[in-house]
Amino acid sequence: MTILWIIVVYGFVLAGLAVVVYAVFEMTPYARHVDGYRASRTGRRRWESPHLETRDEFEMHDRAG
Repeated sequence: MTILWIIVVYGFVLAGLAVVVYAVFEMTPYARHVDGYRASRTGRRRWESPHLETRDEFEMHDRAG
C-alpha cells in the first residue's frame, strides 16, 4: 500500500512540475503564437478590440487609414 501512495505522490509532483515547465516555456520567445487580432498579410487589425479602453484608439486608427 505504501508503494501505491508513493506512486500517487510522484504523479502529483510530476504533474505540477510539468505545469511549471509549460508556463515558463510559454513566457519565452520560443513559444511563438499567431496574433489573432491582426491580418497576417497587411498587419492591420481584423476587428474591433474586445477591450473597451482601446475602442477610441481603434476607431481613430481605422478612420486615418
